[in-house]
Amino acid sequence: MAKFLLVIAVFIVVYLFLRSYRRRVEAAPPPAAAKHGEDMVRCRICGVHLPKSESVTSRGEIYCSKEHLQLADRERGR
Repeated sequence: MAKFLLVIAVFIVVYLFLRSYRRRVEAAPPPAAAKHGEDMVRCRICGVHLPKSESVTSRGEIYCSKEHLQLADRERGR
């Protein structure tokens, strides 16, 4: 009977260990996101550098905001 209880105890410990390991692995951020940065671009009007995802693009030109895009459109209209 003691051997039977010992086997059950070992299975429970292994189960709890594997469950906690799986939770840690699932909660960890993907390693690819931490290694790679984002491309930086430069605003045509003010020259500030910003991430490409935050920039505004029009006619192949890059701007830091909609205001600078509108300013460039006004300059083209002259």
